[in-house]
Amino acid sequence: KASYLVDELVAQKMKSHTIAESLIMTACKKIVSTMIGKEAESEIDKVPISNNTISRRVDDMSHDIEDILSEILRNTKFALQVNESTDITSKAQLLAFVRFENEGEIMEMFCCCKELPETTKGQDIFNILSSYLESCGLSWSQCIGICTDNAPSMIGSIKGCHSSKKKNPDVITTHCFLHREVLVSKRLKQVLDVAVNFVNFIKQRPLKSRMFAKLCENMQKDHVTLLLHTNVRWLSRGKVLIRVFELQEELLLFFKDNKVSFSDFLEDTKWLLKPAYLADIYQHLNTLNTTMQGPKEKLTSTDKLLAFKNKLKVWKRHLSSGNIEKFLLLLQFQSQADYKEVIPFTSHFESLTEKLDQYFPPLSSEMYDWVRNPFKFTQSVRRRRRTELQCDRTLKIKFNEVPLDVFWISIRREYPVISAKAVNILLQFSTSYCEQAFSCFTNIKSKERNHLLSVEEELQVCLSKIRPRIQHLCRKKQAQVSH
Repeated sequence: KASYLVDELVAQKMKSHTIAESLIMTACKKIVSTMIGKEAESEIDKVPISNNTISRRVDDMSHDIEDILSEILRNTKFALQVNESTDITSKAQLLAFVRFENEGEIMEMFCCCKELPETTKGQDIFNILSSYLESCGLSWSQCIGICTDNAPSMIGSIKGCHSSKKKNPDVITTHCFLHREVLVSKRLKQVLDVAVNFVNFIKQRPLKSRMFAKLCENMQKDHVTLLLHTNVRWLSRGKVLIRVFELQEELLLFFKDNKVSFSDFLEDTKWLLKPAYLADIYQHLNTLNTTMQGPKEKLTSTDKLLAFKNKLKVWKRHLSSGNIEKFLLLLQFQSQADYKEVIPFTSHFESLTEKLDQYFPPLSSEMYDWVRNPFKFTQSVRRRRRTELQCDRTLKIKFNEVPLDVFWISIRREYPVISAKAVNILLQFSTSYCEQAFSCFTNIKSKERNHLLSVEEELQVCLSKIRPRIQHLCRKKQAQVSH
């Protein structure tokens, strides 16, 4: 049992398995020897925590968690969110989260991580998901929603999911947020690519990375390193652009000293306007996306998106008249460079608002008001049952005391139809929850562990809200002392 507990902790902290033997075991021996005595140290040696042992037991715990999750999902409806990205070895990975009802509340959990074939077509993604569901004893008829980003392959997977409508006509397919290619025009994408090349030129060369850090220290900069841009998390793009802009003087000096042509970009005032503007755009979008994430962000995400679209209309008018107060980096650069010309981004901003309208057509947040608060709702979903519910003072008190999902699930016996309809809406993913998994993924399958094969098992133990049944696993194992 002690071995399993240590192994679980190592996986949860996303550490290399060798840390258990090289650090944890050594530390335990010193603590026990100091606090209890030398004779107790021999007991620590009985705990098997070799690299191979931990790998096997992480697999055991992962499969046990998957068994528990599958058993829960077989008896309930669920919604999926899927996203595709690339790991450090350039292999495409499919990550999925699942949202479901359990013990009177709605839960979100990591579902699976599967390596994709060389061609990540929508049908490939759909087939992998179908195979996984089948292996768990699940079917598409239980899935009431699937959410993806707007990458072409992900859109293709949604099209593949349309075949599941034959089994479950109520399945809802949604996009969590704009795919990165939608955010920038071709012209501005080239700006992003150049900024990324700045970073990669330095970060991928250890000597130059140290030299640049030393240069920044000598110039008394707060940031002495650049953020390495990665396709795994699109939110990193905004951060990369901001850091590049903050260190533009240091980058210019460094590139000139190293006789690199990148310095031409950093001496071009008109070019520098573009990363400043783009960094501001990404910052606004990143802020919106992060506020829409999380287990409690369901219906409120619609309001936040509507509010953001309204802000864009106001900012568009401001930008057309030369008012850039909402674009802080652009404003800062314009002031420092004493740039007096018209800011040339009105057309891109207009394109961005059009794309938002295209991917997120006008939404009526009022259509969900009956779910938010059935006691203030005036239009009837099921008029007779809704009237009865509104007159129930006991339920009204309960509504003010418990979370929204708990309330709707708790009234299922009395109001089965309206409860089921509300829960199905609350089960839907509103935005990208896979960001957390991508962060863990890059930490687990790092440069030092790029040959790791059991990434899915590591992620399952790290991210799962369900703990493995360690006592159950221990009974299945024969006690064996490591040697």
